[in-house]
Amino acid sequence: MKPAGTSRGVLQEKDSWFIILSDQSQPERVGIGECSVIPGLSMDNPEDMVSMLNGTCMALNHGYALPDLTVFPAIRFALETALNDFESGGKQVLFNTKFTEGTAGIPINGLIWMGSKGSMLEQVAEKLDKGFKVLKLKVGAIDFEDEIDLIRAIRIEHPASELEIRLDANGAWSEGEAISKLDRLSAYNIHSLEQPIAAGQTEEMAEICNLSNIPIALDEELISVVDSGERVKLLQTINPRYIILKPSLLGGLEQSKEWISIAQSTDIQWWVTSALESNVGLNAIAQWTATLDTKLPQGLGTGSLFENNIPSPLEVRGDKLYYRNGGSWDLSYLSG
Repeated sequence: MKPAGTSRGVLQEKDSWFIILSDQSQPERVGIGECSVIPGLSMDNPEDMVSMLNGTCMALNHGYALPDLTVFPAIRFALETALNDFESGGKQVLFNTKFTEGTAGIPINGLIWMGSKGSMLEQVAEKLDKGFKVLKLKVGAIDFEDEIDLIRAIRIEHPASELEIRLDANGAWSEGEAISKLDRLSAYNIHSLEQPIAAGQTEEMAEICNLSNIPIALDEELISVVDSGERVKLLQTINPRYIILKPSLLGGLEQSKEWISIAQSTDIQWWVTSALESNVGLNAIAQWTATLDTKLPQGLGTGSLFENNIPSPLEVRGDKLYYRNGGSWDLSYLSG
């Protein structure tokens, strides 16, 4: 994959596993789900991943009870989407919508990875040339003054009426510096900022949400919270403006729907993003997102990051993700 820089470091490669369901009597019917993890972020323990996948597949093959996958959200997502795909006909069309018909695209943000100020400005220019009206910038790894200069330069050329700027700190800041940095950034009409401090500091995050002039979104904060009651308590305590849903990290589509239900009951908005899945996982997430009643731009434009992605009908045109009508999958990449 192309180097992807965040405050947690630069990701150079990323492993994925695939659950493939088939029926010998219907060889053309194949359900596929992707188990995608991000080291240091996903709950799934890499050391136990292969044995848990083997146990899951053994249970499916022999009709045994499935293992407890509560702390393996990526496997839960892979299994859920593989079953959904298989039950829908095994053609990688999990939901029938205008998106899968190819007549409607999903609005997405343009993602700007961390790097030097110059490289980030080049990324910004490229995304704007392609027609993006919402940019999401990773912050928190390079010098803060350079980040301020970068955002100021963007705003001089593109006022808030023309361009929405989202920021993502990936928990890079300490509680003590977060408010002062948010205050300085607020001068540039920032739509929102994800995860200013590391996850697990509930009271501190609640204080930041209360004091910040920029709306705060929770991302990593959601990953380890698997109990429904604890999810409600978390959102009521922190009271963010937004939550970010990554189904691979949250245990799948149904688990993400529960987060949406809780958020809506507390007047918190949300959007969906990928967790750097290949086109298999991204396809499932995008098709599910197309079934939801949301108008906010989503974070689903990561497919081009991979140099060896699985060819699929997914394509970005302008600032929208489309499922190309008549397009085909090349699943030979998964053989062997």
